[in-house]
Amino acid sequence: MEREIAKAPRYIFQAHHLAETLKLKTLEPSLGMSAITRTSLKLVYEDGEASFIFLYSFGALVFFNVDPARQTAFIEKLKVIVGKSDVLVTSDEYALEVQEGVKNEVQFERVVMDRLTLDRINLLALILAQSTTLEYFEIKVDELLRKTSEISEHLKRKGQLKRSVKEIYKFVGYCMSTKQELVTSMYLLDRPDETWQDQVLDSLHRDASEMFELRSRYKTIDYKLKMIQENLELIGDLLSTRKGELLEVLIILLIAVEIALFMYELWWK
Repeated sequence: MEREIAKAPRYIFQAHHLAETLKLKTLEPSLGMSAITRTSLKLVYEDGEASFIFLYSFGALVFFNVDPARQTAFIEKLKVIVGKSDVLVTSDEYALEVQEGVKNEVQFERVVMDRLTLDRINLLALILAQSTTLEYFEIKVDELLRKTSEISEHLKRKGQLKRSVKEIYKFVGYCMSTKQELVTSMYLLDRPDETWQDQVLDSLHRDASEMFELRSRYKTIDYKLKMIQENLELIGDLLSTRKGELLEVLIILLIAVEIALFMYELWWK
């Protein structure tokens, strides 16, 4: 049975992406709060009447109807626990309005509902968490693409790699790690179990996912990562060729040394 929440005309969601991952099991005891929902994916805290805090394992935090001062205090506490001073990376704000008798509708800056339940809040909080996480990856992948373009441009103009072999390999590893993080986080784009059993939740999830363009944004990020991967494979081939040429030079030098020693033995001894 859905838990209905006390009505008010308007509520605000504030969503933030904090880190690549949050270890909820380790994090929870330090928060000093009792979760009303506890899974491997998320922790949900009730923070007063019709106020909730959502923490997600993929690094997102969402406040629903939480006082701004309380939000700041909670974030500062998280900074200490997580051990980062610059925790906040990306953020978003979204409004929810309750109007009796209206048709549920997801709009650009707000969602309008006929009634408010915890299941609906849960669903919208997840969508916003995913959206801010996608924004984090968009920023990260755009920076990777910029750096890859710099390497390619320098190679085009100078005919040589700008960075050392070690730096190139570290960059390749960083790109591979980003790809893995994206895949690990975004399996969550699958429909939540609740939507299979409730037509209203299913419709809300579909409309909100389309409004925030979750799947198309994910595909764009994935496409950019594939472009980066293809460029890095070409650079890797160049590095292999460079190593091969270096080995050839070393072999020639060794042969030359052998010949010189032989001639020395032949003519001087």
